[in-house]
Amino acid sequence: MTTHVERTTHDDDLFIRMDRAFGVPVLSQAIWRLTEPLSADELEQIGRRLLASPISRRLHRSRIPFARDYWTAEPTAAGRTYLDDEMDEDAIVDWIERAAEVRFDLAEGPVWELRAAPLASGGGMVTLCSSHAVGDGWLGGRAVMQAITEGHHPRYEPKPAALLDDVRDAIGQASAIGINLAALARDTWGARGASAEQATEPVTSRSIPAPPMPDDEQLRAEKPIRTPLAVVAIPGDDWRAAVATHDGSNNALFSAIVVGLVVAAGRASWEDTVRVSVPMSLRETEDTRANSTTGVTLDLPAEWSRDRDLTAIRRQAKQTYVDAAAQSSRLSRLQPLMQALPDGVVGTLSRNAATPLALASNGGVVDPLFAGLGVPSRVDAFASRATTQGVSRERLARLRGGLASWFHDTGETVTIAVSGLDPVAFPSSTELRESVEKECARWGLPTSAW
Repeated sequence: MTTHVERTTHDDDLFIRMDRAFGVPVLSQAIWRLTEPLSADELEQIGRRLLASPISRRLHRSRIPFARDYWTAEPTAAGRTYLDDEMDEDAIVDWIERAAEVRFDLAEGPVWELRAAPLASGGGMVTLCSSHAVGDGWLGGRAVMQAITEGHHPRYEPKPAALLDDVRDAIGQASAIGINLAALARDTWGARGASAEQATEPVTSRSIPAPPMPDDEQLRAEKPIRTPLAVVAIPGDDWRAAVATHDGSNNALFSAIVVGLVVAAGRASWEDTVRVSVPMSLRETEDTRANSTTGVTLDLPAEWSRDRDLTAIRRQAKQTYVDAAAQSSRLSRLQPLMQALPDGVVGTLSRNAATPLALASNGGVVDPLFAGLGVPSRVDAFASRATTQGVSRERLARLRGGLASWFHDTGETVTIAVSGLDPVAFPSSTELRESVEKECARWGLPTSAW
Protein backbone atom coordinates (compact mmCIF):
# COMPACT_ATOMS: atom_id res chain seq x y z
CA MET A 1 0.00 0.00 0.00
CA THR A 2 1.23 3.49 -0.88
CA THR A 3 2.00 5.47 2.28
CA HIS A 4 2.43 8.91 0.76
CA VAL A 5 -0.02 11.60 -0.31
CA GLU A 6 -0.11 11.78 -4.13
CA ARG A 7 0.00 15.53 -4.81
CA THR A 8 -0.75 16.95 -8.24
CA THR A 9 2.29 17.71 -10.37
CA HIS A 10 2.75 20.91 -12.34
CA ASP A 11 1.62 19.07 -15.48
CA ASP A 12 -1.40 17.63 -13.64
CA ASP A 13 -2.31 21.17 -12.63
CA LEU A 14 -2.17 22.37 -16.24
CA PHE A 15 -4.63 19.72 -17.40
CA ILE A 16 -6.85 20.16 -14.34
CA ARG A 17 -7.11 23.90 -15.04
CA MET A 18 -7.97 23.31 -18.68
CA ASP A 19 -10.82 21.08 -17.52
CA ARG A 20 -12.00 22.94 -14.41
CA ALA A 21 -11.30 26.58 -15.24
CA PHE A 22 -11.28 26.84 -19.02
CA GLY A 23 -13.83 24.19 -20.01
CA VAL A 24 -11.59 22.58 -22.65
CA PRO A 25 -10.34 19.31 -21.11
CA VAL A 26 -7.53 17.37 -22.78
CA LEU A 27 -8.13 13.70 -23.50
CA SER A 28 -5.54 10.99 -24.17
CA GLN A 29 -6.49 8.25 -26.60
CA ALA A 30 -4.69 4.96 -27.25
CA ILE A 31 -5.89 3.04 -30.32
CA TRP A 32 -5.27 -0.62 -31.17
CA ARG A 33 -5.94 -2.22 -34.53
CA LEU A 34 -5.99 -6.02 -34.17
CA THR A 35 -6.13 -8.81 -36.72
CA GLU A 36 -8.94 -10.41 -34.72
CA PRO A 37 -11.52 -8.77 -32.43
CA LEU A 38 -11.31 -8.51 -28.67
CA SER A 39 -13.84 -10.78 -26.97
CA ALA A 40 -16.40 -9.51 -24.48
CA ASP A 41 -14.67 -11.49 -21.70
CA GLU A 42 -11.27 -10.00 -22.54
CA LEU A 43 -12.73 -6.50 -22.60
CA GLU A 44 -14.37 -6.99 -19.19
CA GLN A 45 -11.19 -8.43 -17.67
CA ILE A 46 -8.97 -5.60 -18.92
CA GLY A 47 -11.45 -3.02 -17.66
CA ARG A 48 -11.67 -4.68 -14.23
CA ARG A 49 -7.89 -4.71 -13.89
CA LEU A 50 -7.59 -1.09 -15.00
CA LEU A 51 -9.75 -0.16 -12.01
CA ALA A 52 -6.86 -1.25 -9.76
CA SER A 53 -4.27 0.75 -11.72
CA PRO A 54 -2.94 4.29 -11.14
CA ILE A 55 -5.15 5.82 -13.87
CA SER A 56 -8.17 5.02 -11.67
CA ARG A 57 -7.97 8.03 -9.41
CA ARG A 58 -10.09 10.83 -7.94
CA LEU A 59 -9.13 14.50 -7.53
CA HIS A 60 -9.50 16.29 -4.18
CA ARG A 61 -9.17 20.06 -3.72
CA SER A 62 -6.74 21.32 -1.11
CA ARG A 63 -8.22 22.99 1.96
CA ILE A 64 -5.73 25.81 2.49
CA PRO A 65 -3.85 28.26 0.22
CA PHE A 66 -0.57 27.07 -1.33
CA ALA A 67 -1.27 23.40 -0.60
CA ARG A 68 -1.55 21.37 -3.79
CA ASP A 69 -4.58 19.31 -4.74
CA TYR A 70 -4.18 15.56 -4.29
CA TRP A 71 -5.31 12.21 -5.68
CA THR A 72 -6.83 9.14 -4.11
CA ALA A 73 -7.62 5.77 -5.67
CA GLU A 74 -11.07 5.25 -7.22
CA PRO A 75 -11.50 1.48 -7.69
CA THR A 76 -15.17 1.52 -8.65
CA ALA A 77 -16.33 4.65 -10.50
CA ALA A 78 -13.13 5.55 -12.36
CA GLY A 79 -13.82 3.71 -15.60
CA ARG A 80 -16.22 1.72 -17.77
CA THR A 81 -16.15 -0.56 -20.81
CA TYR A 82 -18.31 -0.83 -23.95
CA LEU A 83 -18.47 -3.38 -26.74
CA ASP A 84 -19.81 -1.70 -29.89
CA ASP A 85 -21.41 -3.22 -32.97
CA GLU A 86 -19.42 -4.44 -35.97
CA MET A 87 -18.29 -1.71 -38.34
CA ASP A 88 -16.74 -1.33 -41.79
CA GLU A 89 -13.19 -0.13 -42.44
CA ASP A 90 -14.35 3.27 -43.67
CA ALA A 91 -16.03 3.95 -40.29
CA ILE A 92 -12.86 3.60 -38.20
CA VAL A 93 -11.88 7.28 -37.94
CA ASP A 94 -15.45 8.33 -37.13
CA TRP A 95 -15.57 5.63 -34.44
CA ILE A 96 -12.28 6.95 -32.98
CA GLU A 97 -13.66 10.49 -32.99
CA ARG A 98 -16.95 9.51 -31.36
CA ALA A 99 -15.11 7.59 -28.66
CA ALA A 100 -13.13 10.76 -27.88
CA GLU A 101 -16.30 12.77 -27.26
CA VAL A 102 -16.87 11.10 -23.88
CA ARG A 103 -16.90 13.53 -20.94
CA PHE A 104 -15.05 12.82 -17.73
CA ASP A 105 -15.36 14.07 -14.14
CA LEU A 106 -12.12 14.30 -12.18
CA ALA A 107 -13.88 14.56 -8.82
CA GLU A 108 -16.61 11.93 -9.23
CA GLY A 109 -15.64 9.74 -12.20
CA PRO A 110 -15.44 8.29 -14.69
CA VAL A 111 -11.98 9.36 -15.83
CA TRP A 112 -11.41 6.65 -18.47
CA GLU A 113 -13.42 4.58 -20.93
CA LEU A 114 -12.41 1.42 -22.82
CA ARG A 115 -14.26 0.54 -26.03
CA ALA A 116 -13.93 -2.27 -28.54
CA ALA A 117 -15.60 -3.05 -31.85
CA PRO A 118 -15.21 -5.90 -34.35
CA LEU A 119 -14.46 -5.08 -37.98
CA ALA A 120 -16.46 -6.57 -40.85
CA SER A 121 -13.10 -7.53 -42.38
CA GLY A 122 -12.46 -9.88 -39.46
CA GLY A 123 -10.18 -7.65 -37.39
CA GLY A 124 -11.01 -5.49 -34.41
CA MET A 125 -10.53 -2.01 -32.97
CA VAL A 126 -9.96 -1.04 -29.34
CA THR A 127 -9.58 2.43 -27.85
CA LEU A 128 -8.79 3.64 -24.35
CA CYS A 129 -9.75 7.26 -23.72
CA SER A 130 -8.75 8.93 -20.47
CA SER A 131 -8.49 12.40 -19.04
CA HIS A 132 -4.92 13.58 -19.55
CA ALA A 133 -5.05 14.91 -15.99
CA VAL A 134 -5.13 11.37 -14.54
CA GLY A 135 -2.22 10.05 -16.58
CA ASP A 136 0.15 10.76 -19.44
CA GLY A 137 0.77 8.22 -22.19
CA TRP A 138 3.54 6.50 -20.26
CA LEU A 139 1.39 5.93 -17.16
CA GLY A 140 -1.54 4.80 -19.30
CA GLY A 141 0.70 2.34 -21.13
CA ARG A 142 1.96 0.89 -17.87
CA ALA A 143 -1.63 0.54 -16.62
CA VAL A 144 -2.59 -1.40 -19.75
CA MET A 145 0.44 -3.70 -19.45
CA GLN A 146 -0.58 -4.40 -15.86
CA ALA A 147 -4.12 -5.18 -17.05
CA ILE A 148 -3.08 -7.69 -19.74
CA THR A 149 -0.45 -9.64 -17.83
CA GLU A 150 -1.03 -12.33 -15.25
CA GLY A 151 0.49 -12.20 -11.80
CA HIS A 152 0.43 -9.98 -8.75
CA HIS A 153 0.37 -6.25 -9.38
CA PRO A 154 0.57 -3.63 -6.62
CA ARG A 155 -2.66 -1.72 -6.14
CA TYR A 156 -2.72 2.04 -6.41
CA GLU A 157 -3.65 3.19 -2.88
CA PRO A 158 -2.23 6.64 -2.04
CA LYS A 159 -2.93 8.04 1.41
CA PRO A 160 -5.71 10.64 1.75
CA ALA A 161 -4.40 14.01 2.89
CA ALA A 162 -5.17 15.08 6.45
CA LEU A 163 -5.31 18.75 7.39
CA LEU A 164 -1.80 18.54 8.84
CA ASP A 165 -0.56 17.14 5.53
CA ASP A 166 -2.03 20.16 3.74
CA VAL A 167 -0.34 22.52 6.20
CA ARG A 168 3.03 20.87 5.64
CA ASP A 169 2.58 20.95 1.87
CA ALA A 170 1.56 24.61 1.96
CA ILE A 171 4.71 25.51 3.91
CA GLY A 172 6.86 23.53 1.50
CA GLN A 173 5.27 25.12 -1.55
CA ALA A 174 5.60 28.63 -0.12
CA SER A 175 9.29 27.95 0.52
CA ALA A 176 9.74 26.59 -3.04
CA ILE A 177 8.10 29.71 -4.46
CA GLY A 178 10.46 31.98 -2.55
CA ILE A 179 13.56 29.99 -3.48
CA ASN A 180 12.63 29.83 -7.16
CA LEU A 181 11.74 33.52 -7.41
CA ALA A 182 15.06 34.46 -5.82
CA ALA A 183 16.90 32.16 -8.25
CA LEU A 184 14.95 33.64 -11.14
CA ALA A 185 15.98 37.14 -10.07
CA ARG A 186 19.63 36.04 -9.88
CA ASP A 187 19.40 34.44 -13.32
CA THR A 188 17.85 37.57 -14.79
CA TRP A 189 20.43 39.87 -13.19
CA GLY A 190 23.29 37.63 -14.25
CA ALA A 191 22.06 37.65 -17.81
CA ARG A 192 22.04 41.48 -18.01
CA GLY A 193 24.83 42.70 -20.16
CA ALA A 194 25.90 39.19 -21.11
CA SER A 195 26.80 39.02 -24.77
CA ALA A 196 25.18 36.43 -26.95
CA GLU A 197 25.23 35.85 -30.65
CA GLN A 198 21.96 36.57 -32.37
CA ALA A 199 20.83 33.26 -33.76
CA THR A 200 18.09 32.83 -36.31
CA GLU A 201 14.74 33.35 -34.59
CA PRO A 202 12.81 30.10 -34.86
CA VAL A 203 9.30 30.06 -36.27
CA THR A 204 6.85 29.31 -33.46
CA SER A 205 3.14 29.83 -32.84
CA ARG A 206 3.99 33.22 -31.37
CA SER A 207 5.50 34.25 -34.69
CA ILE A 208 2.03 35.31 -35.79
CA PRO A 209 -0.04 37.85 -33.82
CA ALA A 210 -2.86 36.63 -31.62
CA PRO A 211 -6.38 37.44 -32.87
CA PRO A 212 -8.35 39.82 -30.66
CA MET A 213 -10.21 38.27 -27.73
CA PRO A 214 -13.98 38.02 -28.33
CA ASP A 215 -16.51 39.42 -25.90
CA ASP A 216 -18.75 37.18 -23.79
CA GLU A 217 -21.54 37.11 -26.38
CA GLN A 218 -19.14 36.06 -29.13
CA LEU A 219 -17.67 33.36 -26.90
CA ARG A 220 -21.12 31.91 -26.24
CA ALA A 221 -21.79 31.78 -29.98
CA GLU A 222 -18.71 29.65 -30.70
CA LYS A 223 -19.46 26.02 -31.51
CA PRO A 224 -17.19 23.08 -30.58
CA ILE A 225 -15.68 21.15 -33.47
CA ARG A 226 -13.79 17.93 -33.95
CA THR A 227 -10.11 18.67 -34.34
CA PRO A 228 -9.07 17.25 -37.75
CA LEU A 229 -7.35 13.87 -37.41
CA ALA A 230 -5.34 11.77 -39.84
CA VAL A 231 -3.84 8.35 -39.11
CA VAL A 232 -1.64 6.69 -41.71
CA ALA A 233 0.04 3.29 -41.63
CA ILE A 234 3.44 2.71 -43.25
CA PRO A 235 5.06 -0.72 -43.80
CA GLY A 236 7.77 -1.06 -41.18
CA ASP A 237 10.36 -2.30 -43.70
CA ASP A 238 9.83 0.75 -45.92
CA TRP A 239 10.19 3.06 -42.94
CA ARG A 240 13.43 1.45 -41.80
CA ALA A 241 14.79 1.52 -45.35
CA ALA A 242 14.19 5.29 -45.52
CA VAL A 243 15.92 5.76 -42.16
CA ALA A 244 18.94 3.74 -43.32
CA THR A 245 19.13 5.41 -46.75
CA HIS A 246 19.44 8.84 -45.17
CA ASP A 247 21.66 7.76 -42.27
CA GLY A 248 19.09 8.81 -39.72
CA SER A 249 16.97 7.46 -36.89
CA ASN A 250 13.27 6.98 -36.29
CA ASN A 251 13.16 10.25 -34.40
CA ALA A 252 15.04 12.17 -37.07
CA LEU A 253 12.79 10.97 -39.90
CA PHE A 254 9.66 11.62 -37.84
CA SER A 255 10.86 15.16 -37.01
CA ALA A 256 11.72 15.80 -40.65
CA ILE A 257 8.22 14.79 -41.72
CA VAL A 258 6.70 17.11 -39.10
CA VAL A 259 8.82 20.03 -40.36
CA GLY A 260 7.77 19.22 -43.92
CA LEU A 261 4.11 19.35 -42.89
CA VAL A 262 4.63 22.75 -41.24
CA VAL A 263 6.18 24.12 -44.43
CA ALA A 264 3.50 22.59 -46.65
CA ALA A 265 0.85 24.21 -44.44
CA GLY A 266 2.34 27.64 -45.14
CA ARG A 267 3.37 28.24 -41.54
CA ALA A 268 7.07 28.37 -42.45
CA SER A 269 9.32 28.34 -45.51
CA TRP A 270 12.25 26.10 -46.40
CA GLU A 271 14.55 28.99 -45.42
CA ASP A 272 13.16 29.15 -41.86
CA THR A 273 14.14 27.43 -38.64
CA VAL A 274 11.13 25.59 -37.21
CA ARG A 275 10.64 24.98 -33.51
CA VAL A 276 9.41 21.44 -32.78
CA SER A 277 8.22 20.61 -29.26
CA VAL A 278 9.16 17.11 -28.08
CA PRO A 279 7.66 15.60 -24.89
CA MET A 280 9.95 13.34 -22.85
CA SER A 281 9.07 11.08 -19.94
CA LEU A 282 10.76 11.52 -16.55
CA ARG A 283 8.98 8.48 -15.15
CA GLU A 284 10.86 6.01 -12.98
CA THR A 285 9.96 2.35 -12.51
CA GLU A 286 7.57 2.68 -9.56
CA ASP A 287 6.49 6.25 -10.33
CA THR A 288 2.71 6.66 -9.88
CA ARG A 289 2.50 10.39 -10.59
CA ALA A 290 -0.27 11.12 -13.09
CA ASN A 291 1.87 13.26 -15.39
CA SER A 292 5.64 12.95 -15.22
CA THR A 293 6.77 14.57 -18.45
CA THR A 294 9.07 17.33 -19.55
CA GLY A 295 9.54 18.89 -22.94
CA VAL A 296 12.44 19.99 -25.07
CA THR A 297 12.40 22.15 -28.16
CA LEU A 298 14.25 21.28 -31.35
CA ASP A 299 15.04 24.29 -33.53
CA LEU A 300 15.45 22.62 -36.92
CA PRO A 301 16.43 24.42 -40.12
CA ALA A 302 13.68 23.43 -42.54
CA GLU A 303 16.24 22.97 -45.30
CA TRP A 304 17.43 19.82 -43.52
CA SER A 305 14.00 18.29 -44.12
CA ARG A 306 13.91 19.61 -47.68
CA ASP A 307 17.34 18.11 -48.41
CA ARG A 308 16.57 14.90 -46.48
CA ASP A 309 19.56 15.49 -44.22
CA LEU A 310 18.64 13.20 -41.34
CA THR A 311 22.22 13.13 -40.10
CA ALA A 312 22.08 16.84 -39.27
CA ILE A 313 18.69 16.47 -37.58
CA ARG A 314 19.90 13.52 -35.53
CA ARG A 315 23.02 15.41 -34.44
CA GLN A 316 21.01 18.51 -33.50
CA ALA A 317 18.50 16.46 -31.50
CA LYS A 318 21.22 14.64 -29.58
CA GLN A 319 22.90 17.91 -28.58
CA THR A 320 19.56 19.44 -27.58
CA TYR A 321 18.80 16.54 -25.24
CA VAL A 322 22.24 16.87 -23.64
CA ASP A 323 21.79 20.64 -23.14
CA ALA A 324 18.27 20.25 -21.78
CA ALA A 325 19.42 17.87 -19.07
CA ALA A 326 21.82 20.51 -17.73
CA GLN A 327 19.45 23.49 -17.71
CA SER A 328 16.76 24.74 -15.36
CA SER A 329 14.33 26.71 -17.45
CA ARG A 330 12.59 29.94 -16.49
CA LEU A 331 9.27 28.15 -16.73
CA SER A 332 10.28 25.46 -14.23
CA ARG A 333 11.14 28.18 -11.68
CA LEU A 334 7.70 29.74 -12.12
CA GLN A 335 5.76 26.47 -11.86
CA PRO A 336 5.32 26.41 -8.04
CA LEU A 337 3.91 29.94 -8.15
CA MET A 338 1.60 29.17 -11.06
CA GLN A 339 0.26 26.11 -9.24
CA ALA A 340 -0.60 28.25 -6.20
CA LEU A 341 -2.55 30.90 -8.14
CA PRO A 342 -6.38 30.89 -8.27
CA ASP A 343 -8.09 29.81 -11.49
CA GLY A 344 -9.18 33.37 -12.31
CA VAL A 345 -5.65 34.74 -12.09
CA VAL A 346 -4.27 31.91 -14.23
CA GLY A 347 -7.01 32.57 -16.78
CA THR A 348 -6.05 36.24 -16.99
CA LEU A 349 -2.35 35.43 -17.35
CA SER A 350 -3.15 32.87 -20.06
CA ARG A 351 -5.24 35.12 -22.28
CA ASN A 352 -2.52 35.33 -24.94
CA ALA A 353 -1.24 31.76 -24.51
CA ALA A 354 -0.27 29.88 -27.65
CA THR A 355 -0.03 26.16 -28.36
CA PRO A 356 3.12 24.79 -30.05
CA LEU A 357 3.61 25.25 -33.76
CA ALA A 358 4.59 21.58 -34.01
CA LEU A 359 4.50 18.82 -31.42
CA ALA A 360 6.24 15.53 -32.22
CA SER A 361 5.66 12.76 -29.68
CA ASN A 362 7.71 9.65 -30.45
CA GLY A 363 6.21 6.56 -28.80
CA GLY A 364 8.96 4.41 -30.31
CA VAL A 365 8.84 0.65 -30.74
CA VAL A 366 5.75 -0.88 -29.14
CA ASP A 367 5.99 -4.09 -27.13
CA PRO A 368 4.16 -6.86 -29.08
CA LEU A 369 2.35 -7.96 -25.92
CA PHE A 370 1.03 -4.42 -25.49
CA ALA A 371 0.25 -3.95 -29.19
CA GLY A 372 -1.74 -7.20 -29.24
CA LEU A 373 -3.45 -6.55 -25.89
CA GLY A 374 -2.01 -9.74 -24.46
CA VAL A 375 -1.85 -11.75 -27.72
CA PRO A 376 1.20 -10.79 -29.86
CA SER A 377 -0.02 -12.87 -32.82
CA ARG A 378 -2.96 -10.49 -33.42
CA VAL A 379 -0.89 -7.29 -33.67
CA ASP A 380 -1.78 -5.07 -36.61
CA ALA A 381 -1.03 -1.45 -35.66
CA PHE A 382 -1.08 0.91 -32.70
CA ALA A 383 -1.61 4.67 -32.61
CA SER A 384 -2.23 7.34 -30.01
CA ARG A 385 -3.05 11.00 -29.74
CA ALA A 386 -4.19 13.72 -27.35
CA THR A 387 -7.08 16.00 -28.21
CA THR A 388 -8.70 19.05 -26.66
CA GLN A 389 -12.42 18.65 -26.14
CA GLY A 390 -14.96 21.41 -26.62
CA VAL A 391 -12.64 23.67 -28.61
CA SER A 392 -14.08 25.89 -31.35
CA ARG A 393 -12.60 26.86 -34.70
CA GLU A 394 -12.24 30.41 -33.39
CA ARG A 395 -10.42 29.28 -30.28
CA LEU A 396 -8.02 27.19 -32.32
CA ALA A 397 -7.21 30.30 -34.34
CA ARG A 398 -6.56 32.30 -31.16
CA LEU A 399 -4.19 29.59 -29.89
CA ARG A 400 -2.18 29.80 -33.15
CA GLY A 401 -1.18 26.15 -33.08
CA GLY A 402 0.02 24.25 -36.12
CA LEU A 403 -0.13 20.49 -35.65
CA ALA A 404 0.46 17.73 -33.12
CA SER A 405 1.77 14.33 -34.17
CA TRP A 406 2.46 10.89 -32.67
CA PHE A 407 4.69 8.07 -33.92
CA HIS A 408 4.55 4.34 -33.05
CA ASP A 409 6.28 1.27 -34.49
CA THR A 410 4.91 -2.26 -34.01
CA GLY A 411 7.56 -3.79 -36.30
CA GLU A 412 5.27 -4.75 -39.17
CA THR A 413 3.64 -1.33 -39.23
CA VAL A 414 4.57 2.24 -38.39
CA THR A 415 1.76 4.67 -37.66
CA ILE A 416 1.78 8.44 -37.71
CA ALA A 417 -1.24 10.19 -36.22
CA VAL A 418 -1.61 13.94 -36.81
CA SER A 419 -4.05 16.44 -35.33
CA GLY A 420 -4.51 19.68 -37.23
CA LEU A 421 -4.55 22.71 -34.91
CA ASP A 422 -4.63 25.38 -37.63
CA PRO A 423 -8.22 25.73 -38.93
CA VAL A 424 -7.03 27.57 -42.04
CA ALA A 425 -4.25 25.17 -43.06
CA PHE A 426 -6.19 22.05 -42.04
CA PRO A 427 -9.93 22.79 -42.31
CA SER A 428 -10.87 19.11 -42.34
CA SER A 429 -9.53 15.62 -41.77
CA THR A 430 -9.51 15.04 -45.53
CA GLU A 431 -7.12 17.93 -46.23
CA LEU A 432 -4.94 16.92 -43.30
CA ARG A 433 -4.74 13.31 -44.47
CA GLU A 434 -3.79 14.42 -47.98
CA SER A 435 -1.01 16.60 -46.56
CA VAL A 436 0.39 13.72 -44.50
CA GLU A 437 0.24 11.33 -47.47
CA LYS A 438 1.99 13.84 -49.72
CA GLU A 439 4.77 14.48 -47.21
CA CYS A 440 5.33 10.75 -46.68
CA ALA A 441 5.46 10.27 -50.47
CA ARG A 442 8.23 12.89 -50.61
CA TRP A 443 10.27 10.42 -48.56
CA GLY A 444 9.27 7.48 -50.70
CA LEU A 445 7.01 6.07 -47.99
CA PRO A 446 3.82 4.25 -49.09
CA THR A 447 0.86 4.93 -46.81
CA SER A 448 -2.57 3.50 -46.14
CA ALA A 449 -5.04 5.73 -44.32
CA TRP A 450 -7.28 4.54 -41.53
